[in-house]
Amino acid sequence: MDLTRDVPRSPYASLGGIVFLPRAIDKARAEAAGALGEYVSRRGFSTEMLEFLGLDVDAFHAAVAENAADAEVLAWVQANMAERSPDEIAGWNEMMMTLTPATPEREAWYRAFLEDIGQGHRTDLSRQFDRLDLDEGRDVPLGGRR
Repeated sequence: MDLTRDVPRSPYASLGGIVFLPRAIDKARAEAAGALGEYVSRRGFSTEMLEFLGLDVDAFHAAVAENAADAEVLAWVQANMAERSPDEIAGWNEMMMTLTPATPEREAWYRAFLEDIGQGHRTDLSRQFDRLDLDEGRDVPLGGRR
């Protein structure tokens, strides 16, 4: 994975029913390859996901480095994560997929970011994951993803 030339998978992508996991895997693979570019893999939404799952960041990165296939990484995640019910995972997914800026300052930053990437006209959007998708060149439908 070379994130100096490509983008990671959408934050909405899921693996084993967990949103953001494929993106976190992409970023961990890119870090291991020395090709992370401007992305971060040990903070932000990746860290939030790992904390929710009860996984250590370094252990996750080691598991990604040792397992070439997504299915193998998923098996490691499922074997090592904290016990989470399907309802807890669904709730976490919903929270992350609908996350919006929490303060007026963050809202202003969000709007300025959209302006900077030529999407200031998208007043229909407020979700963080939609911002990431737009920034990486993925189409986001009117009103955002759901």
